[in-house]
Amino acid sequence: MASVISKVTELDKQMRLQVRKLEEEKAKLPVFLREQRKVIQAQREAEAKEQIKARKSKIETDLKDAKNSAEKELKIAVEEIQKVYDQNKDVWIDEIYGQCIKDLSGK
Repeated sequence: MASVISKVTELDKQMRLQVRKLEEEKAKLPVFLREQRKVIQAQREAEAKEQIKARKSKIETDLKDAKNSAEKELKIAVEEIQKVYDQNKDVWIDEIYGQCIKDLSGK
């Protein structure tokens, strides 16, 4: 009987130690969760910054490409306008001069 009581007492002692360890771990849990939350938040911020950096780079590249394309189109348009002007300037000058003379002479 003494050995049964001794075993029960020893088992109770072991269980109390386990309960105490679990309670200590439970007490540490909020601190652990706060630390993990900080780690996760830092990871998310780093990922977000990387995504922002990548998107910014892509947007800058797209804008640069669009600017180059617009400049090419503008250059072509200016060249076309200059060509039309060069081809027709003498005719236009004669027409404008003729209209001015006509207006002045009253015809």
